[in-house]
Amino acid sequence: MIMQANIQEIFRSIQGEGFYAGTPTTFVRFSGCNLRCAYCDTKKSWRKTKYCAYQPVEFTRRWVRVPNEVAVADCADLILGLSPRGLVSFTGGEPLLHAGYIARVIKSLGGAYTYLIETNGTLPAAVRRLPDLPNIVYSIDIKNRGFVKFYQAVPRKSGKYVKIILTKKTEAEETLPTLREAGVSARTPIFLQPVDNKLDKKQLQKFMYILEKNGYTFKVIPQLHRFVHLK
Repeated sequence: MIMQANIQEIFRSIQGEGFYAGTPTTFVRFSGCNLRCAYCDTKKSWRKTKYCAYQPVEFTRRWVRVPNEVAVADCADLILGLSPRGLVSFTGGEPLLHAGYIARVIKSLGGAYTYLIETNGTLPAAVRRLPDLPNIVYSIDIKNRGFVKFYQAVPRKSGKYVKIILTKKTEAEETLPTLREAGVSARTPIFLQPVDNKLDKKQLQKFMYILEKNGYTFKVIPQLHRFVHLK
């Protein structure tokens, strides 16, 4: 049986968030999400689409419409056509709704790439469908209490870092117990990302105090792609 998935778009650009910010990246954006965050900047990805938009040359206006659903082998070929190595980001939506598919794509492409799973951190069971490899890295949002089980489910060899989206409702006093319960160590990179790139100085001051007091290291990084508009 041929495994297929509904994919919104495949393109090459610059990673705008987290640990790999500024890195040339091939993006694979899946359709579907198990959450409906009000601040989501890719709400179009919540629903399936008839075509996958493929940009064969980065930063151009030329897009090719690839009929959905896209087979594993075709997805791998499209990624390979953009770059024979480097960083591949599986994003969404929520990419781990397609964990089995992603595992097949990774197996097909092999070890020339680093694979970034940009996840909302709420589907720990899906992680078990991916291989335990050092070139798979999880970018994990703290959305709710599901983060604890998810963080603990990440395979031992795989990399991981934590992303905290700073909205008006994000409280440092609530985030700290979640980090502790999950077992997030001082060696785990933490990134604070202000929603809509609007920074609340008092909120940031509180996060800096609480995180530093408890031994965590972090960086504050806005969404770079909102400034440069490369896509």
